[in-house]
Amino acid sequence: MSELTQEKTTRTAAPETYWPGRFQDQVILVTGAAGGLGSDTADRLAREGATVVCTDVNAGGRGDGSSPSNCMALNVTQRQDWDHTVQAVLQRYGRIDGALFAHGIQGPEVPVTEMPAEGWARTLSVNLDGCLHGLASILPVLTKQAYGRIAILSSISAREGNPHQAAYSASKAGLVALVKTAAKEVAPYGVTVNSIAPSMMKTRLLQDLSPERNAQLLAKVPMGRVGLPEEFSALASWLLSTEASYMTGQTLDLSGGRNTA
Repeated sequence: MSELTQEKTTRTAAPETYWPGRFQDQVILVTGAAGGLGSDTADRLAREGATVVCTDVNAGGRGDGSSPSNCMALNVTQRQDWDHTVQAVLQRYGRIDGALFAHGIQGPEVPVTEMPAEGWARTLSVNLDGCLHGLASILPVLTKQAYGRIAILSSISAREGNPHQAAYSASKAGLVALVKTAAKEVAPYGVTVNSIAPSMMKTRLLQDLSPERNAQLLAKVPMGRVGLPEEFSALASWLLSTEASYMTGQTLDLSGGRNTA
């Protein structure tokens, strides 16, 4: 392999690459910000000038220095929690310009025939209902000001379905339809709603899967590697920016080539 070819194959998005001032004077709310993809994207948004409101069910973060220490408590499954959070942000900052919904849980890893009703309901409550409540609370603010950006974390499983992950796959597939519906409703008001469908990403969620499941999923990725948080944050930040002004109702794959349909 030549030196030039080797350089090309190892280039990826980098945390130190960002656009200073891109979100100057903007307020962006991030859920699931106490760790994982939400935390990394919140960091990038802040470096690009945004006032970032970090929220998570675990308001104190993980306590290991890798997540924001000033997260607001938000139980995404409760509409009243969403309404309270949105009003608190408006009272403090006077505006909301966008939001990234990056919360989610893996749910039971079992066959469909063994799916526990409680695990199914819990997974859909967090992953799908949690985004519905968020949209219901935030979209009236964005449409009133005739500007706003929403980006939502879906999954490649929404496209394909993952064996032994029926609850997770169904919840993420529901987000695809929810995004399309909401986007059409608010498009006339200058508000966009999009989602991102990653395949395997370098987050704690991989630790919740068995080694066998991780190997099976990685085998489906043509690039042969796990996606990086900075690759997600680069795409999410673009969707939340003014540049993505004619992109709405879409689910953008971030899958290393796993889904090319």
